[in-house]
Amino acid sequence: MNVTTALRAGGRLLTERSASVLPVYLLATGLYGVARVPLVLAGMAAFALVAADGRLGALLRELDGLDADSVDPQSVSPGLVDAMQSLVSADVLLLVAAGVLASTLLAVVVAGAARAATLHAVFGLLRDDDGVRAALVGARSDWLTLLGVRLLLLVALAAVTVPVGLLGLGLATVSAAAGVVALLLGGLLAILFVLVVVALFAFAEQAVVVDGVGVVAAVRRSAGFPFRRPEAFVGYVAVAFGALLVTVTVAGIASLAGATRVTALVGTVLVRPVLDGFKTALYAERDLSSAATPALLDRGRAAFGGGLRSLGAFVRDHPLANLGSAVVFGGGVAGGWAATARYDTSLPIREGVGEVFGAFPVGTFVNLAANNWLVAADTAYSGIAVGVPAVVNLGFNGVLVGALGGVFDPVAFAALVAPHGVVEVPALVFGGGLGLWLGGVGYRAARGRTTADGVAAAVRRAYRVLLGLVPLFVVAAFVEAFLTPAVASFVLGG
Repeated sequence: MNVTTALRAGGRLLTERSASVLPVYLLATGLYGVARVPLVLAGMAAFALVAADGRLGALLRELDGLDADSVDPQSVSPGLVDAMQSLVSADVLLLVAAGVLASTLLAVVVAGAARAATLHAVFGLLRDDDGVRAALVGARSDWLTLLGVRLLLLVALAAVTVPVGLLGLGLATVSAAAGVVALLLGGLLAILFVLVVVALFAFAEQAVVVDGVGVVAAVRRSAGFPFRRPEAFVGYVAVAFGALLVTVTVAGIASLAGATRVTALVGTVLVRPVLDGFKTALYAERDLSSAATPALLDRGRAAFGGGLRSLGAFVRDHPLANLGSAVVFGGGVAGGWAATARYDTSLPIREGVGEVFGAFPVGTFVNLAANNWLVAADTAYSGIAVGVPAVVNLGFNGVLVGALGGVFDPVAFAALVAPHGVVEVPALVFGGGLGLWLGGVGYRAARGRTTADGVAAAVRRAYRVLLGLVPLFVVAAFVEAFLTPAVASFVLGG
């Protein structure tokens, strides 16, 4: 198979099989959301700790006495400095460190399952199988092997970079000039070695999925790929470099426009699926079978129109999941408010709130819509881990809203939240309800009470419901970016 055909196959996976590809890539991001649970819990525990022993209250009282429009960063009061330093105590640092460590270890494990799911989905579609079902079966069978490939890659990278750094440091103790020269030359040499290692491992994951081999055999076959098929390998390097340029360009434009979350969205639903499809088709030498597809506009109308119908059906068919989501979020709001409102502070809202996002905040609008939808997708798909991550995410967001509501003037806070919150909060609650429902599906699967086909159907349904949430988040983001500041300015008289 030539490079052009493989690249076309990767693009067609997204354009012709998006309903079988994108649910898996969103599920993979949800699995990484599972890994964040210990860190979020640690942060909430640290917040509860400083709220309970009065340290948070001391900080809020200091902030309450500040004039927000005339604060001089060079002359911060000693009381404010002491209040801020008291938050960075040994107990808080220990909690956060434990959360970071646990999340890191969990992320390492999750990485293997997420990668196995996405690659098996792609290869399953290239074989004309059900991509979502292939992802679930493949994640269970190959997660450990793919984790081993990634760990071996890290070991190889360390083996070619650590000695260079140690040599440079050793020479620096003898002569500063020699150390600098050694570090510069060694750095260039290390970059070359890193590129070689990455090239040799480039198709190791594909070898695991396509050939069904173990870690060592996969690395051996990947290392031989440039020699067996040099033209294909050169084409892969060119396409990978092009994908990198696209990603960097999108990130740069999004950053300038104030829409940084667009980068994550484009990476999840565009760059990674196409690149994985291209690499897997190139390695396996399999093209995607032809399928009749409607016009792009018709597909978009069917996807989002069907998504709204699926959202309505989900809300109607699963009231307990959505009610549970609302209760968890509401409980978080109540807990956050109770933690801060008891200090009876009323932090001021700075003047000029009507211009907080600028005169024409298109970038803010796009950023808010993309971020909120990604949060909902993460909450929904992470919930497949027996619902725990969905509960944690809902509780955390509720605590954040409640804690802010407890420290600001109620009228000002309502003016800043209510206009878009009447749409955004229910949409987030529906995403949480989706996560709780998937948690039930995951629990039944773990108990052997549902099949891979049943889980695959639930993953696909969740994707359709998430498409139905897109218009809600777009409306909420439009209101928040363009209307909320004006409403708040009118209510607050500024």
